[in-house]
Amino acid sequence: MKHYQYAIAALLLPAALTTASAQARYNTTITATIKNLPAGEWVYWRSQGGEDRRDSVQTTAGGFTIRMNIPPGEGDFYTIKIGKPYGEYNFLFYYLDKGNITIKGDGPLFKDAIFDGPQFIKDNNEYTAMLKQAPGLQGQADLYKKANKLYAEKDSAGLAALEPEMERMRKESENLTKQWILQHPKSGISASLLSHLNDIPLDEKESIFNKLSASAKENGPAKRLAHSIRVNKLTGIGNMALDFTQNDTLGKPVSLKDFRGKYVLVDFWASWCVPCRAENPNVLKAYNRFKDKNFTVLGVSLDQPNGKEKWLNAIHQDNLAWTHVSDLKFWDNAVAKQYDIRSIPSNLLIDPSGKIIAKDLHGEELEKKLAEVL
Repeated sequence: MKHYQYAIAALLLPAALTTASAQARYNTTITATIKNLPAGEWVYWRSQGGEDRRDSVQTTAGGFTIRMNIPPGEGDFYTIKIGKPYGEYNFLFYYLDKGNITIKGDGPLFKDAIFDGPQFIKDNNEYTAMLKQAPGLQGQADLYKKANKLYAEKDSAGLAALEPEMERMRKESENLTKQWILQHPKSGISASLLSHLNDIPLDEKESIFNKLSASAKENGPAKRLAHSIRVNKLTGIGNMALDFTQNDTLGKPVSLKDFRGKYVLVDFWASWCVPCRAENPNVLKAYNRFKDKNFTVLGVSLDQPNGKEKWLNAIHQDNLAWTHVSDLKFWDNAVAKQYDIRSIPSNLLIDPSGKIIAKDLHGEELEKKLAEVL
């Protein structure tokens, strides 16, 4: 489902915000004017990475004003949402740095909203207009809307029928985005766009990243991408796995080195992660097939600080009969950060010598790889 979500996010990207606030402690102001927006609605915003900045404000009749402080070099993607549930037109996903930004629209909510503001807003608008005008991407919004509907209805056959066209559009969007980034090496959003190209190899990302100016790398997404590049050099396929230790379900320390001499799948998941729970039967099938052939699984859970009971229940419900560890720190899980895990389910296949031989094997890919090496 990540392709559909990314495409929708790309279509919503035009939102970026900034310029000096009237109050000295704020350096960013967002002023929204939206027809027929009632007073008293709560508007929430939250940063997508780095420091967890979140807050809320209530609307006045026909709009709202958000004031915040974004430290130098900490521009990032944010979500802005009107009301708590996610629904059509009530949220935006955008890059935000310091400055004054305006949002104007006829409604409902953020439908067809127009943004204005500093250069990164103009760059956002230019990039989004480029995608919307691309001949090869006409009808993309309707296609992904239909795909999301089929996904919600669990219509796998209908979704499969759309897959070839969605894949074609995804690749077209990816190629256009890469071209735009290379044509705008000084833009504040270039590194941000590059960080969201999830399906190109990291070495290709590094090559493009190295072409960006120093100023274009002064933001949260660029720093995280630079970190991913550094970590990949240490944890890429063919490298020795980095050792770690975390407590199991009984509080006993377990280290990766304890599994030396076996093929081990380090499986990053969480009880709250729907795609992970859907993938668990595939991992279980592979485990049952190969557990007597020098293979095992080590589960690393990204469950939350108050989620131990849910973690244990999920292990029991999904019949995950292998070793499980967690520090119950959600996305701050030390092992996930050590291996730069940014989405789950994710995994590493490690050979008996401790070398990483594969990554992110899902569905039949996992069994196929294990049959190859065992």
